[in-house]
Amino acid sequence: MDDILFRALADRVGRYLDGVDRLSSAQPWEVGRELRRLSGAWRSLLGQHAPTGRKRRCVGCQSPRGSPAMCSVWRVACGWFLRA
Repeated sequence: MDDILFRALADRVGRYLDGVDRLSSAQPWEVGRELRRLSGAWRSLLGQHAPTGRKRRCVGCQSPRGSPAMCSVWRVACGWFLRA
């Protein structure tokens, strides 16, 4: 995946998760705690699937042919967290 595109998408997803963290502080304790846990879990999962190496591919999802396409974890995050 193109490094500039990935950084732009990662920044937008990060801002979305930051908004979830902010929203969690305005919720009842139990709800806020669960929102923070979900946000933290997504951050961890996305960090494990960040593109690495010279070809900027996700190590965890690398296809046998080594497709340079965005990994499925990032496609799901962008599909759910980035809305027009």
